[in-house]
Amino acid sequence: MSGPNTVIEVERTVYYVDPLGIGSQSVSGVYLLIADGITLIETGTSLNAPHILDAVRSLGHKESDIVRAIVTHVHLDHAGATGWLVRRVPHMRVCVHERGARHLADPSRLMSSAEMVYGDRETITDIHGEIIPVPEKNLAPVTNEHLDIGAGTRLKIFEAPGHAPHHLCVFEPDTGCLFSGEALGHYLPAFDILTPAVAPPGFDLAASMETSQRIRDLDPRVICFSQFGQHRDPAFVIEESDRLLNDYGDRIRRALERGMSSGDIIEMLFTRLSREAFAENFSDQSIRGMLMSIVLGYYQYFERTGLIC
Repeated sequence: MSGPNTVIEVERTVYYVDPLGIGSQSVSGVYLLIADGITLIETGTSLNAPHILDAVRSLGHKESDIVRAIVTHVHLDHAGATGWLVRRVPHMRVCVHERGARHLADPSRLMSSAEMVYGDRETITDIHGEIIPVPEKNLAPVTNEHLDIGAGTRLKIFEAPGHAPHHLCVFEPDTGCLFSGEALGHYLPAFDILTPAVAPPGFDLAASMETSQRIRDLDPRVICFSQFGQHRDPAFVIEESDRLLNDYGDRIRRALERGMSSGDIIEMLFTRLSREAFAENFSDQSIRGMLMSIVLGYYQYFERTGLIC
């Protein structure tokens, strides 16, 4: 069962199932929007999916009240539970970027991409649980549109590439909540720090900057990170996200131009990051894992765009 700190009320009709309250340190949280039925933002992993259903019941609803899920992108930590949930709630519609829909129907390429970060399929399963294909009849491919979820609530779904080319963000204008997925990185409320969300193979720095501006233009009041909470100073979040992405990019590019290997760059960044006060709260393995994803993401971006040979 979910613990007392698992379900967080963000606004009167918006709740967050916090993976950190469950003990999941490296997977997405899930938002519940209460209108005519329940809309999920993200589905998380099949290991965490039972806690989503616990949260639904704790709010006085039935799991059959889940009408739809909107996944910001199809990476396994954000959308790995989609097939599991559709089995439990067969009428659930799944809104996903049109470029990502086929990967939910057939997750084989997702698994192959995940191996670049996690190393082997056993580790992927340990972290994300069972990955179940989503029937095509449940998939609703989207790019940019407005979605009426009832009770006067109308969501703006829009393309937000950068972290991945198939990334979406969702804006709810009445509450001012901007569900950012990983478009603006990760937020760690316990330490009040932001970290960049860079991952191979689809990271695109230029697209990330354009997405930041698109979010800025919406003038949101709350940034609802999938990992791991909310921040109520959007202007700061957007500025800091841009700064971090550019700073990491500059450091990694200079190191590559000096002929440093990916492993050496990870160790260089680890030495720098481990001096930060918050670093003592994280294992060396988790910090190196984050840095490996960042370095590989930038390396492939620089290689793809011809910025390195």
